[in-house]
Amino acid sequence: MALDIYAAKDLNHAFEIASMAPEKRMEDHVVSEPEEIGHFLYDIRDELTNYTCYYQFDPYMEIQLEADQVPAIKTFSQSIVKWLEVHGAEENRVIQQYGLSFPKIRRFADELGHVCDVAMEHGYGLSGLGD
Repeated sequence: MALDIYAAKDLNHAFEIASMAPEKRMEDHVVSEPEEIGHFLYDIRDELTNYTCYYQFDPYMEIQLEADQVPAIKTFSQSIVKWLEVHGAEENRVIQQYGLSFPKIRRFADELGHVCDVAMEHGYGLSGLGD
């Protein structure tokens, strides 16, 4: 199960971006969830800000979050980074349990935050495209 999140006007715009040739694709408009990150985020959800907003993204379907929800997702991405900073000693456990290193999780959180910045800059929402 894969989930890509796009800074896009609507789902049609997200599909347009997704179908662009790789050399023309707007890479700053998309972030892909690493495998198993959904389980990791779910397990630490009580320690994250705005998890319920992020949880609307479903790896099995398409969803559009409106522009007014983008700042909440940006805050969510920042809370992941804060969690990593506070729980540095748990990296080995996270790797063993989820197969995710902290740099990989951090890269996802940073890229998600950047996609939120692009969406806010253009007045877009966020489109989640699952399998």
